[in-house]
Amino acid sequence: MMKLRTALAISALLSAMIALPAMAAPDVYVVNFRNDGEPASKMLDDALSAAIKIAGVEAEEVIVDTTTAAKWERSAHDAFNRNLVPVFNRWVGLPGFAAIVDADTKAVIGCVTPRIAPTEMARALRQMAQTAQGQAVMTRASTSSATECPADYNTPLVE
Repeated sequence: MMKLRTALAISALLSAMIALPAMAAPDVYVVNFRNDGEPASKMLDDALSAAIKIAGVEAEEVIVDTTTAAKWERSAHDAFNRNLVPVFNRWVGLPGFAAIVDADTKAVIGCVTPRIAPTEMARALRQMAQTAQGQAVMTRASTSSATECPADYNTPLVE
């Protein structure tokens, strides 16, 4: 009798797990480079949070925080777990912007800074997510400078 109850409980649990909707994989990673000592980081945090909600895209924010050694280490692990180490290495230590990365190819599509309004940031995120999905996107020439990434902050080691 005990074995039957256990088997039924396990069966019910497995059925419930299968019935749960799977979380959608992100189209893009939004890699937020930040540091508490930089005013631009706080401005970006607020604008980015609003922009991701407004954009209505499948985006996962990954925070690269260099405020403390512990946050830096956590950020390195998060980047590693998402296969974003080259992006992490390229700009770690340069706070105040976010790199938008194609979740499949891990290519950097563009960047956003707090210099643009959350609605403009949302529009740019939506276009970058469409690009990641392989959709053609019409852009206005005036917005291209708003999504340019900063120059590489770190130089790769040469062996």
